[in-house]
Amino acid sequence: MNETPPDEGIGLLSGEPPAAPPSRATGLGTSAPTPTAPSPPPSPTAPSASTLSLKAADDTSRQVTAGTVTTLSVVLTNGSAADQTVTLTAEIAYTSTYPGEGAEWPVSWIPPGKRAWAEMVVRKQQSTFPLPGGSSFPLSFEITAPVGVRYGDRVEVRLTAQPSEGGPSAKLTLACIARQAVLAIKTSRGYEREVADTLAARAEEKPDVVFSLLVPSALRGYVFSEGMSFEGVHEMLRGIRKARGLVAGETSLKEVEPLLVPKVTVEGFIEGAIVELIAGPFKGEKARVKKIDQTKEEITVELIEAVVPIPVTVRGDHVRMLEKGGGSSGG
Repeated sequence: MNETPPDEGIGLLSGEPPAAPPSRATGLGTSAPTPTAPSPPPSPTAPSASTLSLKAADDTSRQVTAGTVTTLSVVLTNGSAADQTVTLTAEIAYTSTYPGEGAEWPVSWIPPGKRAWAEMVVRKQQSTFPLPGGSSFPLSFEITAPVGVRYGDRVEVRLTAQPSEGGPSAKLTLACIARQAVLAIKTSRGYEREVADTLAARAEEKPDVVFSLLVPSALRGYVFSEGMSFEGVHEMLRGIRKARGLVAGETSLKEVEPLLVPKVTVEGFIEGAIVELIAGPFKGEKARVKKIDQTKEEITVELIEAVVPIPVTVRGDHVRMLEKGGGSSGG
């Protein structure tokens, strides 16, 4: 589309200049000069709008975890009624929080006129194709986050659609940013803390692999790790005693959030219940609940097999329910 050149002679009268009005006689017998009106300033020429548009089908940027594949889609539209020949340029740019160490993200697309996915082996590619007036053309880009990606690493796909007949171009940038993942580690029951401590010691040597660990007391046999990649955490688990491997796939934060909320340790206990002490000097002994203190989260019990019944006050998480007896709950 050719731009319309600015009108020549803007601010001037068109056609033949008008004849001078007849002079009015003065007392001196001379004609008075005719005043000339000032010419209006030239009006600025408004830039022509692009007839092409690039719009994301869903997101323009997306956070992804290492090793995952995501697809970002774009719609190229010809807003003109006339057919146009469009030159589409797709350029890939990488940004890493560790300059010089960032891994390259494989990017594939279906070039215009093709039917199969093709990897963009060069960072800048062009494709010229016809686009009928009033029509749209879909574009999709398949982006793979590499296994060795670091937190905050970023890849951009910068798109430019230029009409071959001339005129303004349409531009749009798509981006994927690397984020951490929450992974579940299976352990032998009762060895959750031991596995977590060993893994934490190894993480000090590689702080960019594992960021944090969670050992929930309410879930036996599992440790949760916040790290960058499944492969990285899996490699760090090698040789750790009682570690049974990683659960396939990522664990969502919604699944972990309930484990982060502290629960009242005496909840569910009632006076008269039979419990087992699981920590402290009386570990393994059976006892009967005599009193419950909700405020301090403590339980007072009497050992069943003791010759002299002596009340013992323990923390609520140091007892395990065996049998509920009759009676009212403590307050």
